[in-house]
Amino acid sequence: MLTNKTATKQDEQQIIELWDRSVTATHDFLKQEDKSQIREEIPSYFPFLDIYLWYNGGNLLAFSGQNENHLEMLFIDPQFTAKGYGTAILQELITRYGITSVDVNEQNTVAEKFYLKNGFHISARSQTDDQNRPYPILHLSNI
Repeated sequence: MLTNKTATKQDEQQIIELWDRSVTATHDFLKQEDKSQIREEIPSYFPFLDIYLWYNGGNLLAFSGQNENHLEMLFIDPQFTAKGYGTAILQELITRYGITSVDVNEQNTVAEKFYLKNGFHISARSQTDDQNRPYPILHLSNI
């Protein structure tokens, strides 16, 4: 059974470790120095986001972060990908928490397909990420 809880400061290390596992498995386009820099930046976003930890029983599956109706991050532990958890989490985020938009790295084609399959469409594209790194971003919407 899928459950979630609001993350606290004490969950920060666990979140970073899950982020690292997920990004290692899905973001092979990132340069190592950029990955390290982003890893350091992640905690600075937490005060501005609603962060949820997602569980199936006692297993931590994923975490998500949102700012109002925008999904800022959804990272799933690689051992739980392709099992339907991502779809279940995303649908819960849409129906219960009002998510209507998300940004995806253009090079992360698996994530792009995932969001398109779940009712999102590309509404815009940026040449760089928010920190002006050379990773194009697709802006997706479901409205």
